[in-house]
Amino acid sequence: MAVTFLGTSSGGGPSESRNCSSLVCDMLADQSLWMVDCAEGTARQFSLQPHYNRPHVRINKISKIFITHMHADHIMGIVPLLRNILFPPLSAPRASHQSPPKTIEIYGPAGLRLFVRQVMKMTLTRTSDTYVVHELLTTEDSITPCDLPPASDKALSNMHTLQSNILHPSEIAGLDIRASPDGFWRAITQGKGVKSPIIVDAGAILHRDPCIGYTFTEVKHPSRKLVILGDTYDPSPLIPLCVNPSPSLLVHEATDSCISRHADSMGKLSRRSAKEVHDKALGKGHSIPEMAGEFAKLIGARDLVLNHIGGRFPAPRNPQDYDRLKIMQDIEQRASVAWGSGKNATAAWDFFRVYIPYHPRQDTANSGSGFENVGRAPSHDDETGRPQPPSSHNPSTDANRPDKRQSRQTDVSHSNTNQKRRKR
Repeated sequence: MAVTFLGTSSGGGPSESRNCSSLVCDMLADQSLWMVDCAEGTARQFSLQPHYNRPHVRINKISKIFITHMHADHIMGIVPLLRNILFPPLSAPRASHQSPPKTIEIYGPAGLRLFVRQVMKMTLTRTSDTYVVHELLTTEDSITPCDLPPASDKALSNMHTLQSNILHPSEIAGLDIRASPDGFWRAITQGKGVKSPIIVDAGAILHRDPCIGYTFTEVKHPSRKLVILGDTYDPSPLIPLCVNPSPSLLVHEATDSCISRHADSMGKLSRRSAKEVHDKALGKGHSIPEMAGEFAKLIGARDLVLNHIGGRFPAPRNPQDYDRLKIMQDIEQRASVAWGSGKNATAAWDFFRVYIPYHPRQDTANSGSGFENVGRAPSHDDETGRPQPPSSHNPSTDANRPDKRQSRQTDVSHSNTNQKRRKR
C-alpha cells in the first residue's frame, strides 16, 4: 500500500516547485490506482516522475477518482485526464478479442457531474470508453438528471448541446448517493486489495465551502486505514470514520504556517505572529501545521503527512537548498510537537511517496504511537537535475520494507527522535 503525491500546492499554485492538489493510492490487487483530487496539470505530472521513484505510477492505471470539493485547484484536471485515459472513438466496431470498454468512476460532491458533463461537451470530446460520476449528496442538494437524448437525434448530436440534463455520449448514468442520517456516506465503493477488500467511506469536513474527507479501510484484520482530507479548518465531524481502527496514515492540509526566526534566513516569513497566521488561515477555511498535529493526536494516527502547502513555502530544489529545507523542517516540527507521538510529521512535495506497512496489532483511538513506521522514498537526483529533498528519517529495517514489486526503491522510515535531515 502506497500513496504518491502528484501535486502538493495550495490554491495559489501551481508554482515552480509544486503542482496543485492530486495524489494516487496504490493498494489494489489488480494494480489499478485510485486518485484523490485532480488539479490542472495532473496528467502532465505522470510524465514528470523522477527516475528514482520506481515503480512509476501510470496514468492508464487510474480506475477511480475521488474529489473532495469543487474549488478549481482540485477539479480542473479531470477532463484533460479523461481525454488522456479514455480510448478515442473507434473507426470500426470493437472486435471480440479486444478488451471491453474501460469505465472511469468519479465520486464527489453535488455539481461535479454537471461540471464534467458540460466541459466534455463544450470541448467536443469523443471517446469509445466511458466515464460515470457518482454524486455524494446532502439533504439540501438537488439531483443532476441523467437523461438520454431523444431517439430521433443523431448519434453524437447532444455533443453540441448544453442541455444540462442530457448525458454526454461517453457518460453512463451515475448514482445519487444520499448521506445516511448520521451525515456520512458509508461504503460508497470498494475494491479488492492484495490481502483484503478495501472499503471507501466519506464525510463532510468544515471548510469555507462544502468539502469532503475520505477514508480507505481494509476489511480484514490487521487492517490499514488511510484518512485523506480535503481543505479544512476543522475535520472533527469525520472523527467517527477515523477510529476503530485508527489511521495508518493521515493526510492533512497545512496551507499556512508561522515560521521561526532561526529558520528564516531572509527574515520575511518570520515577521508574522503566530496569532496573525492562525487567524488568517482560519478566516480562509484552512489549517496550520499545529492544527494538523492536534487532529492526528486526536484520532491516534500512526503517521502524518502535511499537504496543500502554501505558495510562500516552495519545495526544496535539491538537498543543498538549505534555506527552503529549514523552513520545511520548521513546519514539520510544529506539526510534530502538536502531534506528540514521538514521530516526525512530513511536509509532502511533488512525487513524494509514502508506504504503509501492515501493523502487528490494532490500537484504539488516541494511541498515536508504538506501531511500525511508514516507509519513505530516498533522496536521489532525478533526470532533470531536481533532487528530492533529503529525509530526516533513519533507514528502515527489513520489517518495514515494501513488497517485492516496490523493492527497487530503498525505503526510509521515521526515527523516534527529532534528528536533523541528513545532508548530501
